Amino acid sequence: MRAATTKSSAETIIAQLNGASRTDAFEAAKEVWNIDGNAVAKQLIETLKRGRRVFNRAAAAYAMQAVRDIRVTMALESTVQNKSEYPDVRGHAAEALAHCHRKSTHNLLLETLRDPSKDVRFWCAFALGQMRERRAVPILRQLMSDQRQVRGFHSVAKEAADAIGEIERRQPGRRCHWCIRDGGPG
Repeated sequence: MRAATTKSSAETIIAQLNGASRTDAFEAAKEVWNIDGNAVAKQLIETLKRGRRVFNRAAAAYAMQAVRDIRVTMALESTVQNKSEYPDVRGHAAEALAHCHRKSTHNLLLETLRDPSKDVRFWCAFALGQMRERRAVPILRQLMSDQRQVRGFHSVAKEAADAIGEIERRQPGRRCHWCIRDGGPG
């Protein structure tokens, strides 16, 4: 269970997330799981859109995994679509959408599986696997020949294969349990 958010803890997390250290920014992003993430949703969206450094925006996207809010989902979707944003930020946004999305997010991620960035393709494959989106399987099979490595992880091909494995393990009638509709649980 998340601890109650105090104004000072939320302010500290947001300040650290917007700081000059990549390590500190991502450590702050992890702390969002320990507070009421909805209390910092507005500040996370602001950082995602206007954060000074690429890693500040990426850390904000990463932190958004802990927040169930339609505004967050919409901001993450917009970031994934934004071809002028850095692939690291777009990839973290796609990863976060695995945990907080709506039905229409599936279509966005399906389209983005063909993105020029290996990082974006990798995280879209991951998210669609977590969503157990069967329509992704044909494109994921094509990605199984993409041997480009994502720093700190493995190849796009392996992630595509892992995603197919998740999708094929789907139990009949099982819904995507992270989907939200109009701001409420799906």
